[in-house]
Amino acid sequence: GIDRHQFHELFRKVSIKTSYPVIYGGDEEVRTKINIIPNAYVELKNDKGNTIFDNFSGKILLPDRIRWDTAHVVSLYSSEPVLSNIFYVLRLKPRENVDLTKMEKSLVLWFNTTWGMMSVLINREETRGAWSRLKMAQWKMVPTLDLFKLDKEIIERLATLFDKISEKGPKRIPEQFNPARIDPVRFEIDREFLKTIEPNLTNSEIDEFLERFYEMINTALKRLWEE
Repeated sequence: GIDRHQFHELFRKVSIKTSYPVIYGGDEEVRTKINIIPNAYVELKNDKGNTIFDNFSGKILLPDRIRWDTAHVVSLYSSEPVLSNIFYVLRLKPRENVDLTKMEKSLVLWFNTTWGMMSVLINREETRGAWSRLKMAQWKMVPTLDLFKLDKEIIERLATLFDKISEKGPKRIPEQFNPARIDPVRFEIDREFLKTIEPNLTNSEIDEFLERFYEMINTALKRLWEE
């Protein structure tokens, strides 16, 4: 996609509906659930903007900056192709016999599992306190689930899980792992993801593992942001 500097060089936010929907700004209300709809429109500053919008707009949104103590989710999925002044837009390359919509949903779901979020956190650029930044080059280094190596049936199930939880609002990220009050949306995402990837696991095995896992993450996050 494009970065914030390119965005402002090419586009101007307007108060009327145009052919160029965007996700503008990155306040907490933008990051409360996975599904998002365009919240603003822009007009072109020059002819180049039209080509850029056509070539780089998409539905998968990855943040340039994250404030971990107020964000509820990491990656967003737009209802229609957009650009953003705060988020990078990721587009998957078309492949034969591949349902890109289901692949997109599966990837956004992955980034919002605990393992996806921790991959982002590990590769962040520290800015201030709970603030982090990930430039394009850093995003390219973040390990992700290789969706193209998964069976079609698994992708179908991941996309279905995405549809199930995409409108649910988890708590703020640090609150999701509180051992005394584990966020039910967080638990549902991770539990169903594990059951999809490894169907031989029993519910009791998954529940026991996640409870221990969350306790460790909760401790680690407190130490990280108290330093």
